[in-house]
Amino acid sequence: MNLIKGFKRNLLSTSLNPNVFHLILFPTEQCNFRCVYCYEDFNIGAMEPWLIQAIKQFLETKIPQLTVLSLNWFGGEPLLAKNILFELAEYAFALAKKNNVKLKGDLTTNGLLLDVNTLTRLVELKQTHFQISIDGDAEHHDTTRITRTGKGSFDKIWNRLLDASNTDLDFTVTLRIHVTALNQASVHRFCKLHEQHLKYDKRFKLFFKAIEDLGGEKQEKLTTLLDAGKPREVAAELQQQYAPIAEKGKPICYAAKPNSLAIRANGNLNKCTVALKDDHNHIGKILPDGKLEVANEKFSTWLSGFEGLDAWKLGCPHSFFKSQQAKSQKAKLKKHVGDLNIPIIEVA
Repeated sequence: MNLIKGFKRNLLSTSLNPNVFHLILFPTEQCNFRCVYCYEDFNIGAMEPWLIQAIKQFLETKIPQLTVLSLNWFGGEPLLAKNILFELAEYAFALAKKNNVKLKGDLTTNGLLLDVNTLTRLVELKQTHFQISIDGDAEHHDTTRITRTGKGSFDKIWNRLLDASNTDLDFTVTLRIHVTALNQASVHRFCKLHEQHLKYDKRFKLFFKAIEDLGGEKQEKLTTLLDAGKPREVAAELQQQYAPIAEKGKPICYAAKPNSLAIRANGNLNKCTVALKDDHNHIGKILPDGKLEVANEKFSTWLSGFEGLDAWKLGCPHSFFKSQQAKSQKAKLKKHVGDLNIPIIEVA
C-alpha cells in the first residue's frame, strides 16, 4: 500500500485538491425522531428562501472551478425538507452537467421517509449513498430510535430497506449499527435478519459503531447506554464477524480537510456536524449574494493536522480540540488552587 505516515497517498492528495469540493448542507435542522442519545436541540427550522438562493449563487461561482462536487445532506432529518433538498440537488445537477463536473452525493437519514419514489429521484440526481442508523432489532431499536410522537420506527425503516432492495437502482446504503451496553443481543438478532434478507444484496453494507457521548441534554438516558469501552470492543468484534473491512490506512475526517464545508439551515458555516454549539466550529456565514464570510484563523486551526500529518488531528480534529481545552482548564484550575495554597490530590 502506498502510504505516507500511515495515510494513503491518494487520500492525502484528494483531501488537499482545490478542484474537489465537499459541501454539507442542512436543508432543515428539525427531525421526526427523538433518539434518546441525540446531541441536537432542533432549535433551527428549514432553510429560508434567501439562503436557498444564496447557496445557488455560491454553487454558480464554485462549480466551474471544480472537477468533482460531493454533496452531503444532513440535519435534523434532511428528508423532512424534501422540497428544499430536491431544489438544490436539481440546481447542482444542472450546473455540474453544464460544466462537465462529476457530481456525487450522500444523505445521513433515519430512513423513515426514504420511499422508493424519493430514492429513485435522488439516484437520478446522483445522490446515491445513504447512511441509516439501526439500534438492533425492533425490540431494542424501538426503545432508543423513537419518533417525535413517541412511536417505534423499526418496522417502517426495515420495510423501506426491503422496498429499496427490490429495485434495480444504483445506490449504496451503509447501515450504521449502534452498539450500546444494553443492545448487544438485539444487534446479533438484527444481523441474522440482515443475513436472511439483505446479505446477498451488495448495495447494503454493515458498519458497527459504539454509542458515544457527543453532548446534548440527554445525559441521564445516555449514561445507561455507555459502558466503559465494552461497546467499542463488541462493535469491533461484530465488524470482523459480519462485515470485515480491509485495512485502508489512517482515516481523515471531512472536518480536517480544507476542501470541505458545512452550511447550516440558518446560514452559519461549520466544519464539523457534531460540535454544533461549539463557537470554535462556527467559522463564518454565507451572505445573501452567495459569498462566504469566513473567520480564517478559526478555519485554519481545523486544517492543522496536515502540518505534520498528525493522526489524531486528521482523524477527529474536534476530539483533539476538546482534549486540549480540558488540559487547559485543568492547568488553570491547578494554578488557581496553587495560588490559594491548597494541596491537590490526583484521583485515577
